[in-house]
Amino acid sequence: MAKRRKSLADQVPTEIFWSIFNKLSFIDLIQAKSVCSSWNLAAEEFASKMPWLMLPSKKEVEEGDGAFVNNNGYNGFFNLCENRVYNLKTTPMEFRESCCIGSSNGWLVFLEHKAAPFLFNPFKQIKIHLPSVDYLLGLKKMERNEDGEYELDYLKKNQRFFFKVCGKQVVRECFIQKAILSGKPDYNENFGVVLLCNNREEIAYHQRGYNSWTVIDVSHPPYQDIIFHKNHLYALSDNNSIEVWDLGGRDYVGRIVKKSDIVLPFPDKSHTKGNSLRGCGTSKFYLVESCDDLLLIVRFIGDYVDFDGTLLTEWDLLTETCTQPKICPYRTCFFHVYKLDFDELKWVEVESLNDRALFLGGNQSVSVSVQSFPNCETNSIYFTDDCWEKMEEDYNYGGHDMGIYNIKDESFKPIYEFSSDKIQPPPCWIIPSAMLESQLGQCVASLPGCN
Repeated sequence: MAKRRKSLADQVPTEIFWSIFNKLSFIDLIQAKSVCSSWNLAAEEFASKMPWLMLPSKKEVEEGDGAFVNNNGYNGFFNLCENRVYNLKTTPMEFRESCCIGSSNGWLVFLEHKAAPFLFNPFKQIKIHLPSVDYLLGLKKMERNEDGEYELDYLKKNQRFFFKVCGKQVVRECFIQKAILSGKPDYNENFGVVLLCNNREEIAYHQRGYNSWTVIDVSHPPYQDIIFHKNHLYALSDNNSIEVWDLGGRDYVGRIVKKSDIVLPFPDKSHTKGNSLRGCGTSKFYLVESCDDLLLIVRFIGDYVDFDGTLLTEWDLLTETCTQPKICPYRTCFFHVYKLDFDELKWVEVESLNDRALFLGGNQSVSVSVQSFPNCETNSIYFTDDCWEKMEEDYNYGGHDMGIYNIKDESFKPIYEFSSDKIQPPPCWIIPSAMLESQLGQCVASLPGCN
């Protein structure tokens, strides 16, 4: 039997593919996958094994009053490894008319009008609809009117109010603070979606194949973060306790089992530092799975921080010679990293992440190895702004608190330069599932006795 002759596309070296992809827009990159199987595989590898930062439209800033605000949502993807932006020729309706409420396993989670959430994979252009969350959020109606505003009717209150589309952070602040996936929808039909919602007071779960949401019976609300660790859901509360649930996975039958309730003392170092800065800012906490360890990240955000990083009080903004108060946006001042000792039930400080980097923000918190990504910095935290309650405080800033934090020397670097401190909607990380799978392999290979 004669062998099938390879097409010219099949014979193109990978480095040639990548040089071609570097010249394409994001949409052209997706369309290139349809040329043939070789192009599809090469484009898939190119897009799915790099960290991306989803950006709002920059063009509309130049046409406006200088504030980085737009009503058309996200319009570009910044490739961290290449330090390059891939722009969209046209803004998809999903980005334009919906609010992004999460990013997990390479999928984006959106909430559109009528309180209908859906999953969207920007690399494969796949959309998966989820059951409505109107009753979960206590809403009788959530509709977008002709003026681009959302009209809300509450079930328990005969009150109606409006908020503009450019203020979609209100959805994140009041309704859904984080959304994560238990698996990969493109490979696993039994994946689940978990929402941290209603001012962080409730956690809800939806299993693929069911047409409703289950509100988990929680014990210590409100919660700071949620994450999957060793196939269990972990929720970190404001009082530093951790609740662990078995959601059933493939054997889910509508029953959620609580496995443990871990009460931990708050790390002394962060407690002391927080007390010394009391009244000058707020703290946020994240859970991250890193090479089989469970990490706690403490992030302190100063209410007023000068351009040189000096933490100020509200009184420092007023001087005798100035008629207008000094503008000093809120900014992240430092991070502390800890690892959970499951035997001693305490947090142990981590002085170095070695070759790993953390990605924090409105996305699912993740840890990756930077060995395969030359432009990513080791022992660093890449963070975006998820301080939803502060984003609408001032028209001069909001969505701007992002950067790269080096754990060793405690220095900050910018990720991407914006022309304003008012960035709406705020940038969001997308870490593809294929990238996380390769990271797991590197973790295993780094363990003692592994070659």
